Amino acid sequence: MIIGICEDQNEIRADLKKKIEQDTNSSSFEIYEFCSGEEMLNSAVHFDLVFLDIELQGKISGLDVAQELQRKLFDLIIVFVSGYTQYVSSAFRLNTFQFLVKPIDEKLFQEEFARCIKHYRASHDIFQVFQNGEVIELKMKEIIYIESDKRKIIIHLRGGKQYEMYGKISEQEEKLSVHHFIRIHKSYLVNCRYIKKMSDEIVWLTNVGKDELTSLPLSRRCKAKAKEQYHAYFFEV
Repeated sequence: MIIGICEDQNEIRADLKKKIEQDTNSSSFEIYEFCSGEEMLNSAVHFDLVFLDIELQGKISGLDVAQELQRKLFDLIIVFVSGYTQYVSSAFRLNTFQFLVKPIDEKLFQEEFARCIKHYRASHDIFQVFQNGEVIELKMKEIIYIESDKRKIIIHLRGGKQYEMYGKISEQEEKLSVHHFIRIHKSYLVNCRYIKKMSDEIVWLTNVGKDELTSLPLSRRCKAKAKEQYHAYFFEV
């Protein structure tokens, strides 16, 4: 897991690093430190998680950094760290994972950091496709939705690529529920991370690599449970 810390106060930056390194899995973390937004954006590192101060030295704020990073890193987990609570509303418009107020409470930090790791692991788990005697491993986070077609299921990936294999969508629904896949129709199982909006009859999905949204039907039988599951996912994230 690659973690970035962007904080212009040396003591706070060092304290954040120390808190991260207290985790029992810290040996598997790569931690990069930056004292300005410009410095972080000029790096070639592909972060999985970033801790961002909002008011930074230089011309670029933490909000600007987050927006720019999200353009390049779709799955980035963003945690803002700031003593200025007036930025909370602006921060959460950017699909922010959490907003921690300085001075940072030790117990709260560890709880939220554990949530970050859980979210990261869930999105990096592997889905196995059995095709022509071969096992193909796909990252869960790459799957937009799964479609049922008679005795086959079709796995639709980011960018438009597809894989097919024999199986039942009901079996996949049970396995993938812990990875935030929800049943919206007898023929469709969708990844909550790609849901852009949901009406009473249609679910629109963001299709990374394409400009247009993908629309799928939301059946009356699945509607209530699907909306409940999506709202639970939305507020958890």
